Amino acid sequence: MARPTKKGLDYFLLDADLFQDPRIRKLIKYQGGKAFTVYALLLCTIYRNGYYAVWDKELPFIFSELSGYTEAYVQEVIDCCLNVGLLSKELFDSAKVLTSLSIQQRYRKSCITMRRNVVIDEYSLLDEPDTRPPVKKEQPAPPLQEPPVATPTYDKTPPEEAVIMKGDTQWLESVCRRHSLTPDQAKSLIDDFTLTCSKSHRSMQDARSHFFRWLALRKNQSPTNPTATPPPPSDYTYTGGFGGQDT
Repeated sequence: MARPTKKGLDYFLLDADLFQDPRIRKLIKYQGGKAFTVYALLLCTIYRNGYYAVWDKELPFIFSELSGYTEAYVQEVIDCCLNVGLLSKELFDSAKVLTSLSIQQRYRKSCITMRRNVVIDEYSLLDEPDTRPPVKKEQPAPPLQEPPVATPTYDKTPPEEAVIMKGDTQWLESVCRRHSLTPDQAKSLIDDFTLTCSKSHRSMQDARSHFFRWLALRKNQSPTNPTATPPPPSDYTYTGGFGGQDT
């Protein structure tokens, strides 16, 4: 039996012009130079386990012990990161998840470099991910005069997407494991999601990300029993993305 793919990173890269980023400069201006220490601790916590972290009320206490700063100050820095765009405020408000577009981009780039076959689907802020390992460059062949090939249009309906999601055993097991569900409960939730879904998706990746967002909202309404909660309110709409400029 093959070992499961490791999700966390042992190290991650920082851009050389990091401190030219207006968001970093705002963070330091509003909270002082020591705020970057808290931000770095947050990045280490996220990358150690993957590409996002679920908010925990103990997190300020842990960062306070590691940094020597007060819990109140740690909370202020995290709030500032959300306000200046270093973290996705919309994902935090809806699912209590700490991540950003730049965090997910760095994670995907690192995994591709290490030839890890990863899929960023839960709480994804990316377009369709490229999980292919890097390929060695070869001598370019002479250009061929071939007619351009039209890109196929994605036209699957929500019921067709539900059939694919319920038939993807590996992905369904991942959903059950992450959300403590039985396969029947997960399939029932996919059916409920399909009934409430009124928007078309750009891809199956987009449909899965939409399902995770919908499931997070549903669990927030009744965290003890996600299968017994009522459907999301009638004014809930899905815009096909996560909104807000992020890095």
